[in-house]
Amino acid sequence: MSENYMMRLFFCLLLIGLAEVLHAQSKCTCESMQDYIAQRDFDSTVKHKPNNLWKFAKSLETDKNPRCLAFSFQLKAQVQLKNGQLEDARKSLDREKFLLDSIRCKQASYVENNLTSGDLSMLHGEYEAAVSAYSKTLRILQKAGNNAMLSRAYLGLAGAYGRLKDKDKATYYVGLAHPIVTVLTDNETKIDLLSQLSARYYKLYQLNKDKNYLDSAQHVVSFSYVLARKMEYTESYLQIYNLFEDHAYYNRNFRLALQYLDSALLQTNPVYDLKERSAIYGDMSDIYLELKKYDKAYQFADSNLVYAQKIGDPYDVTNALELLYNCAKLSGEYERALAVYEDLSKMKDSVLKLQNERALSQLEEKYHQVRKEKSDAEYEQDKRLLQQQQQIGNLKWRLILVGSIIFALLAAYVLMVFRQKSMKQKQKRLEIRQRLNQARINPDFIYNALHQLQNEGTAQGADYKKQIQSFSKLLKQVLDSTYDDFMTLDREIEFLTFYLTLQRDRSKQAFDFSFQVDEQLDPANVCLPTMILQPFVESTVLEGFSNLNRRGELKIRFSLKGLNELAIVIEDNGKGLKAIDSSRASEIINDRLYLLNKLNKTSSSYLIRERSGGGVSVEIFIPLITKAYADELKKEGF
Repeated sequence: MSENYMMRLFFCLLLIGLAEVLHAQSKCTCESMQDYIAQRDFDSTVKHKPNNLWKFAKSLETDKNPRCLAFSFQLKAQVQLKNGQLEDARKSLDREKFLLDSIRCKQASYVENNLTSGDLSMLHGEYEAAVSAYSKTLRILQKAGNNAMLSRAYLGLAGAYGRLKDKDKATYYVGLAHPIVTVLTDNETKIDLLSQLSARYYKLYQLNKDKNYLDSAQHVVSFSYVLARKMEYTESYLQIYNLFEDHAYYNRNFRLALQYLDSALLQTNPVYDLKERSAIYGDMSDIYLELKKYDKAYQFADSNLVYAQKIGDPYDVTNALELLYNCAKLSGEYERALAVYEDLSKMKDSVLKLQNERALSQLEEKYHQVRKEKSDAEYEQDKRLLQQQQQIGNLKWRLILVGSIIFALLAAYVLMVFRQKSMKQKQKRLEIRQRLNQARINPDFIYNALHQLQNEGTAQGADYKKQIQSFSKLLKQVLDSTYDDFMTLDREIEFLTFYLTLQRDRSKQAFDFSFQVDEQLDPANVCLPTMILQPFVESTVLEGFSNLNRRGELKIRFSLKGLNELAIVIEDNGKGLKAIDSSRASEIINDRLYLLNKLNKTSSSYLIRERSGGGVSVEIFIPLITKAYADELKKEGF
């Protein structure tokens, strides 16, 4: 009798236990959730727009099933992460976990909560916490065979270990994720995961400097782009264009990188995508800094600051101000840099204050939690410790203030030194310009030419009119050169032709001259510094050919050396270096090349040597200057 009673009691308890288990597990299922996951992971009918997710989450709130309600908080957390609402996302995840705990679901129900918590920890910079959250899902997902979520966990671990600079583990998890992602069913989830995989390859390239990773990243994002166009998943274009820009940037193809950033910018909404637009403008500014186009860099850095201020995150504003300060400093705008630095200092103080307030708030929360469990004596001891920490914080503030004042004084001193140096260089350039204007042409030549023309005018020689015309053209070019620092090659040849013809006719000296121009040069488009050749030509004619017992020959050649250097060679068969005085010509060309090298940061040079067969050779090497570039230099004040 007793044995039968015990057996019946045992079976009753067993049935009650099974009923409770079945009832509990029934609470952990939600048909609406299962339908959504099936659509999301295995076909392409779900569009990942945040407003669609939010609407579905709101519809689940009315469901009495606690599992459906918990999943609504999961969807809200995903939308809040995309919108940068990190604190709200944390609250939603905590609420989901609380509901799952209350209905005692199996660990498999916590998978999405752990994955999204890992994503949140990554955004907070808590990479070890992210590793812990992602790792909790691995065994469950491997057994369940859910490749979409498993690859998400692998990519999350690869990203976290990459941030922790653990190259081996980051490489390991990327290797696990790649074959799984590529065989997923074509849908929006696959496109998002392919973009994440490409980003992980870029991180591996940064860690290892192995270009194979760079190629893999480009291959994966190209695959993602083709699939996105096929699926018409335009929401993914922003991330894809940013990944294409990364590849172009790492290959230093800055023009292509800017094109991708422009395409990414077109995918953003100026009202809602504030963080994305801020990041794009920051990347554009960095590229223009690389290109040393500081005005453009400053322009986009300013746009970056505008959006950072709209977002209101002090950390983003601080980074934007630092970028703006670097642009102003590198462009030589030291006054503007100093003004930006003052704003940057204030913002850094605000960030530091915010950090201290957060740290103090966390400390107070912990303190109040522990206070409930401690005695009055322990409470007093903790209070003293808190006061000491506050005093340390105040001391840090004072040290920061003193350091800021010292740094500001140093910055003012550096600015003053740079300004004085700039003024000295400007004064030196003005002195050189004055000497060049004074040395445009030898005054004796003008006097003698006028005297000869006066004598011939009384005789009314046959060439008198021609000489007057040539002389007037020569004087016009000399006067024009006072205002133009550059002269095209064809005008320079024309000027030297006038000059040499007048010298030959005036002095009755027997000499020939010729000009030879490389076929690769366009005389109407190539420019020379004004009056750079005439002093050497003048020395040759007046001194090198004076009382020469043979017919003089003067040859001037212009040729292209390499891709961007112009070589000029002046050769004569005169008396050689001992018979001429080249000091005036050397002084003029030294001044000219100084100004040219200062502006272009080049190394122009010249060489004067005696030819083995008699005569002098002058070789001049200057950068190839086009007419358009010469006009640009003129605008800049050269």
